[in-house]
Amino acid sequence: MTHQSEAHLLVRVGELPAPAVWNCLGNQLDDESGIWLFDCAPHGQKVLLDRLLQTLLPSARPGVLALALEEPSIGITSVEMLRRLTPLESLHARVHHPWIARDLEHYVSSDIQPIVDLNQSGRIFAYEALCRVSLESGLRLGGGEAIAIARRAGRLIEFDLACQASALTVKHRLLPEGMPVFINAMPNSLMRSDFATHPSFKLMQDLEVLPHEVVIEVVESEQVDDPEALAAACDQLKGMGFRIALDDIGSGYSGLSLLAALRPDFVKIDRALVHGAHNSRMRIGVLEALISMAQRLGCVTIAEGLEDIEDVELCRDLGVGFAQGYFFAHPTPGLADASKFPVFSQTRNRQMRSLIRLGDFLSPGETLSMGASMADAHQLFLRDTALEYLIVLDQGRPLGYLTRKVLNAPGWGPLGRYIQGLEQVLSARVNVHSLLRRLYDVGGRAQPWVVVDDAGRYMGTLVLLGVLDHLLNVGLPPSVHPLSGLPTGPVLRSLIEQRIAGGETLQMVYLDLDHFKAFNDRYGFVRGDAMIKVLAEILRKGFDGLPEAELGHIGGDDFLLVAPAHTPGLQARIGWLIDRFHELAPHLYDESDLDLGYFSTQNGQYYPVATLSVVVVNGQTRPMTDSVMASTRAAQLKRAAKDRMGSVVVTEGDPLSLVERPRVLGQAAWRNALECALATFPEDGAADSIDAWFGRHTAFELVFRLDSEGVQQGANWLNPAMRGLIKRGGDGMNRADRAYFRELRRGQRSYLSSIYVSRATEDFCISLAMPSWHADGALAEVMVGDINLVSLVALAAMPAGVAKRPYARRGRKS
Repeated sequence: MTHQSEAHLLVRVGELPAPAVWNCLGNQLDDESGIWLFDCAPHGQKVLLDRLLQTLLPSARPGVLALALEEPSIGITSVEMLRRLTPLESLHARVHHPWIARDLEHYVSSDIQPIVDLNQSGRIFAYEALCRVSLESGLRLGGGEAIAIARRAGRLIEFDLACQASALTVKHRLLPEGMPVFINAMPNSLMRSDFATHPSFKLMQDLEVLPHEVVIEVVESEQVDDPEALAAACDQLKGMGFRIALDDIGSGYSGLSLLAALRPDFVKIDRALVHGAHNSRMRIGVLEALISMAQRLGCVTIAEGLEDIEDVELCRDLGVGFAQGYFFAHPTPGLADASKFPVFSQTRNRQMRSLIRLGDFLSPGETLSMGASMADAHQLFLRDTALEYLIVLDQGRPLGYLTRKVLNAPGWGPLGRYIQGLEQVLSARVNVHSLLRRLYDVGGRAQPWVVVDDAGRYMGTLVLLGVLDHLLNVGLPPSVHPLSGLPTGPVLRSLIEQRIAGGETLQMVYLDLDHFKAFNDRYGFVRGDAMIKVLAEILRKGFDGLPEAELGHIGGDDFLLVAPAHTPGLQARIGWLIDRFHELAPHLYDESDLDLGYFSTQNGQYYPVATLSVVVVNGQTRPMTDSVMASTRAAQLKRAAKDRMGSVVVTEGDPLSLVERPRVLGQAAWRNALECALATFPEDGAADSIDAWFGRHTAFELVFRLDSEGVQQGANWLNPAMRGLIKRGGDGMNRADRAYFRELRRGQRSYLSSIYVSRATEDFCISLAMPSWHADGALAEVMVGDINLVSLVALAAMPAGVAKRPYARRGRKS
């Protein structure tokens, strides 16, 4: 019996007050429970349901229940009858759209739309299956409209499963072997499932569709009540071989927090962000930030809804890996013909982006008119001890510059004889390649870089760190990870596929950080980035010089080494890099956590200090047909590795090899080397002696001296390579509140800081503070040196004897 033949509605509003107009439409049967009976005869069931819903506030509708009856009967308000009540909104949807209450497989089908590789001239990488509903009337509903009906009818899970079944059938029937299909899944359907018994998983087995050929799209525009449960479900799916995509990023509820929690393989950027983005500086900025975060988390980006060539080229130049939209093909029931895709330029936007506006990277600087006196110059330099030079202007045009050496000259007379010529004068718009060439040619010589407008008038001096950071970011290819500088994404996949296709037998070494998400939650993304950088630099050193080996950054905390199966000494190198990581990683933790040996997060969970899981997929054990098979086998090995506490190396074989690598306690040789080096810093303060010292100890970026109260004595001494990049100021600064001074006084010994981002260089470094003592045991002074991260790893890579020997020749009175 259909709903249309049922002539009465039983409605329960519960404790809510019923709208006054209901007294004109029906009768209240029970004052306490708020039960009403309505006769559908006057206007029909559809009209009555419409009027009832219209009289209710939207916030009240979910709590109102209803039941369609053919005739009222005795016991209409009985418990058994009331149990049959369903939400009024669901009844309304089922009456207006009767197909939603029937067998959905007769109505649901799938169109498919290609997902195109932007880095390989439009090659089809995969297809997304998009649900459609075909009705007896000939009307065809799109996915969004059908989902809205299913949600109102209370059949969202059933509809979701029907769409998945249709998509899997299309994959089996149409798509070539190895080509992935992207399937949409509602978050709530994922969180409630035991996947081994999930209907879609059973259908996959029946159709012989493999997990690595299926990408499950989690719809970001759906509200997620429990992100942790969803993340756990996605982790389980990844362990089974599926890949995960986060759909509609930028359009919905959870946004970046859900992206960080799920760490999906793919991020699909919503059409609302990319359509017309080439005309919006604001949206370009949002896209750059989103793409950068996705790359840091190891996610491949896909732009949805592309229709214009300008947006296609913009997305490609910003680093988006894949795209879909009407520009390439509309969704259809059959496969797309890639030969008919429009041709898009590989160079147009890159040429547009080859000019850089230097006005965004200027400091006004200190200037002096040509008519000023030496006394004026003295006054400016004495007022600002950090000031390195004055730009001399002649009627607004830069003529030259003065350095602090003029303080040694008499404070009277003309400026002319002391003015130095400007070597670097740039127009406000300059070609990127030209600027890079000039930066390379000038090397480490400290001098001002002056920028002028089209009329030659002074605009300011260039902030080199800012422009270098910009050039590095726009200069990195889309398939190079912005943090590690290692290949990732399509380049890494292509490399593996080519070597396998060439008949090579490979070993694939997968390395990842244990409990990295918890570390990020506890310490934040800055220290998280530092840990990634530490591991990347260790891997570079550890695998340097390995013949025919390629190192890549899969993303997030996952790295990969591709090497021939016969590579000698590989296990020894892996052991070495784990030891170096054990030495350096603790400098990213708070001292209190190191004392405990673990840290805790806000949810009360406890995690050990950083360890590594390394798995080796061995092509000699079983052949590898592609990169997906290798990653699937690696995921199985990782489960064995994650079951152990501490760092572990699991190597594929028969039997499986599992080697634990314990942490070795004791002071590392590289720390001794740094302390010996700083102890030999020239006491005379002579420029030549200091430059020679920096030439021997290049790991140090700068050195400064503090008195016994923590006040800096004199300006920073700079490594010549850093001049122009770091200010030489600091004289008179009170640094008593800095951790290195505070902890040194408390512990009465040298102190090595945690790894941090230097405000001077905007790069990761570490500070070493060493005390000198008076004869009576009182603190005399403290020498502090900043060491950059890359040099720190290089020192850690040196054998203990080699690291110590150059620094043991001279002593420093202490």
